[in-house]
Order: sequence, then C-alpha cells, then structure tokens
Amino acid sequence: MKVRFAPFAQQRARHIKTWWQNHRPAAEVTFDQELEDLTRRLASMSSRSPLGVIDGDKHGQSIRRVLLRKSQQHVYYSIDEATDTVIVRMIWGAQRGQRPKL
Repeated sequence: MKVRFAPFAQQRARHIKTWWQNHRPAAEVTFDQELEDLTRRLASMSSRSPLGVIDGDKHGQSIRRVLLRKSQQHVYYSIDEATDTVIVRMIWGAQRGQRPKL
C-alpha cells in the first residue's frame, strides 16, 4: 500500500518532531523513529488486516487509531481501497484525553 499524509497530519508530524528534538534530545526512541516504523507497517499491511482500532468514520470510510507507545501519540488513518492508499489523517497526543476533529 501507499501511505499518504493529509496536509494537517504532515504539519502535526513536523511540529511534534521539533518538540521532541527540543525537549527530549536524549530519548532512546524518538517520535520520528516511531512514526517511520508505523509508516512502514502501514505500507506493508493488508487492507483485510488493518492495524489499530476503529475510531469513527469519515465520508463512509472507517477511521482507525494506532498508539505510538513511547511518544504517546495517536495516529488516525483511513484506507482508500480503490487506490490502495493509507491516508494518515491526524496525529494527536493521547494525553489530551479527547478525540480530535477528523
């Protein structure tokens, strides 16, 4: 599968990466490493066995959520089966305690 980041998800990824570089420079596993690993896993998964849990829908597509354990960020994505593409829609801090607007 191809993996594509929606514009706001790209912006959030850059913001979170910068925060980790500035505030957790000695962290063994950084946010960007976790996100790269998840991106590889999303690219190699089957649409019949998606990662994460269903957390709503948008325009008839299920939105799934995966937790990046070390950085405590939720990654929300959907699958466009017609184009065999995973669309990362949002990256959101798990500690916020509320769901983002998707």
